[in-house]
Formats: sequence, C-alpha cells, structure tokens
Amino acid sequence: MRDADFFRRWMAAAAASVEREADRLTELDSPIGDADHGSNLLRGFVAVRAALSAEAAESPGAVLQLAGRTLISTVGGASGPLYGTLLRRTGKELGEAAQVSDEALREALHTGVGAVARLGGAAPGDKTMLDALVPGVAALSTSYRAGAEAAEQGARATVPLLARKGRASYLGERSIGHQDPGATSSALLLAALAETAEAPQSPAPVSPASPSKHPEDADNAENAEDAENAEDAGNTQHPEDTGQGLVGIVLVSHSAPVAEAVAALARGLAAGGPMAAVAAAGGTAEGGLGTSAERILAAAREVDRGAGVALLADLGSSVLTVKTLLAEGELPPGSRLLDAPFLEGAVAAVVTASAGATLPMVESSANEAYSYRKT
Repeated sequence: MRDADFFRRWMAAAAASVEREADRLTELDSPIGDADHGSNLLRGFVAVRAALSAEAAESPGAVLQLAGRTLISTVGGASGPLYGTLLRRTGKELGEAAQVSDEALREALHTGVGAVARLGGAAPGDKTMLDALVPGVAALSTSYRAGAEAAEQGARATVPLLARKGRASYLGERSIGHQDPGATSSALLLAALAETAEAPQSPAPVSPASPSKHPEDADNAENAEDAENAEDAGNTQHPEDTGQGLVGIVLVSHSAPVAEAVAALARGLAAGGPMAAVAAAGGTAEGGLGTSAERILAAAREVDRGAGVALLADLGSSVLTVKTLLAEGELPPGSRLLDAPFLEGAVAAVVTASAGATLPMVESSANEAYSYRKT
C-alpha cells in the first residue's frame, strides 16, 4: 500500500529528473516546438516542490491534486494544463483514502491519461505525450519498471511519426525525424515513479530546487492562493464596464499587451450605451509570454454578473488552460469557451453582450465571425 509520503517522494523524484533533463527537453523542443518545454516544466516542478513543502497534503489523492493545481498555475505553456490535468484527475480518482494499492494507482492513472486525451483531442500515434503515457500506464500492471521502460520505448518511437496535434503539427512533414519532447518528459515522470517504488523508504526531499540555474523560478514558489490575490493591471475595472445583468467577456492571450489591446478595441467599437464587463487575461504572472490560470480565474470573477461568462482564447495553452478550468468546475457558473477567432470574435461578443444578449446569443455572434470575408 502507498501512502502520502510515497507520492511526495514521487513528485520530488520527478522534479529532480526534470531539473537534470531540462536542457535536453528544451533541445528536443527547439526544432518542432517553442524551445521552452524544459524551462517550463522546470519552473512548474520547482513550484510543486515548494507547494508540497508548504502545504499539508495528507493523502495520496491530495498530494497529486496539489501538484496538478500548481503545474496549471505556474507553467505558462501547454504542458501546464496537460500535466496538471493528468495529476489532478488521477488524484481525484484516488479520493481521500490514506493509503492506496498499486492497482488503484494504475487505474487512477489510466483515468488521468484519458482526461489528457480528451483535453488535447489526441490519440496514440499523434506524436504527443500520449505515445509514452498510454503504453507506460498499461505496462504498470506488470511492474513499475515495466511501465517506465514501455514509456521510454514509446517516447523513442515518436521519432519517425508525423505530428498531428500540438505545436509540432504546424510543421507537417518537417516534424518527422524528431523525438517528441512531451512524450520524453512523460517517460521521465513514469521513470521517477519506478525509482520511487524501488527505493528504500525515506523522508521526501521537499526543499525547492536550487535557484542558481534559473533564478527567476524563485518567484514561482508562491502558492496558488497568493498568486490569485496578485493585482493584474490588465484586469483593471473600467468605469464604463458596469455590466449589470450582462454577459461578461474574458480575453485570454499568450500576450498581456495583445489581450489588453483587443479588449480596448472591442470596448471602443461597442461604446455608446451599457457596456458589458470585459477583462484581459494575458501572459504569465511574471509578465512573459504564456498563460496564467490565476489571471483567467481572476478575470472571470471580475466580469461575472450572473448572466454567464464568455471566454475567448487565442491558441495553444490558452485554450487548454481554459478547458481545464472548465472541466474542473473552477470558473463561475455559466462560463463557456467560445469557438471564435480571437479579434473578430471578441468584438462581436462584446458588442452583442452589451446589447443585452444571452450567453448562447453571444456565442453564436462570436462564432459567426469565422465567416467574415475580406476579399
């Protein structure tokens, strides 16, 4: 049977592995991604170690849920919501039991992997983290070591694959010949699990990783509650945005200036009467490019007037983070991610919402922006 200490040691081992392999993960990500997979995961797992040190998660499920929440909050790229969903859903499946069996963990991980597949819309063979997770978790029925080896084989098998999902899919056939960084880091996670299962029992090393390699990561050791309370200049309430009884609008972008500029444009084009509340949730908490779950949550709460909240996201991790928050029920009731172009859809949504339309009408109006022709 495995207790909370086992899961703390697993997360500590995963953090140490990511720290050792961060440069290699980024190197793998350079030709087919944004060259930030290693640095993003390192930032997230540094924060996980700090969170587990600061908070008393007393059950296996609680440990994984805290780790998952932290990754969603601190990793600006798509790996944050994906790994966060994996750990949170696995933790929820384990429930509040003080100890869990190896079989229960395997089944819970299977559920977590399924949640990742639904979130990303991917399947094995698409050159994603699932190419390591699916065979790795399946092989856990034999042993933890067998699971780690199957995941490693799955990661190496992505080299000849054509990417069909994620950032690498933009490259088409140029994605062939490169090992997928997400599958590689997934193999590291299962290798850390095997290492933890095989190691003698000892207290979990929960102190944060050395900040010397990435000094900026120390700022990410704040827990989610502290980050949620941070002031976000992009979400400042505008005097005209009373929005009483109107659908609220949240604009989620990788860039804070882009989100704020689109919000300003939409407000300007909708001016002349009652104004729906509009909030920009762009960039990371540190001001870089990426997505912040805390900024999205704060923005949604700011614009919520009881008529629903419409969220528009630009791409990649912005979409995945919103979908994750919706799946976990963390956004205000009546929140909805709109399938619409970011700029044109935002203008249509704000104008329609300001006219007093319902959330389905706002969604329809924003979606119609896909049909706007320019020639």
